[in-house]
Amino acid sequence: MASSPFRSFLPAERQEAAEALIRLREKELKVLERRWRQERKITRQRLLLTRIQATRNNIVSWQDYISEGCPRVPNATTRV
Repeated sequence: MASSPFRSFLPAERQEAAEALIRLREKELKVLERRWRQERKITRQRLLLTRIQATRNNIVSWQDYISEGCPRVPNATTRV
């Protein structure tokens, strides 16, 4: 089993992995936003909006991780 790239001693590998996750989350965000615009039921819209906000927060957290130099042991942070 391959180990996580975030355990690597090379910051470039950790940054590459973080950037890949950001790209993945941005694709997910586009899908969620499209589904939100098309949804007519208010309850489902609210659920999708919550998922959209969580995905945006996740993207910002990974961007912060990169701006902090991709530490090998990232601090767990929660954005509200």
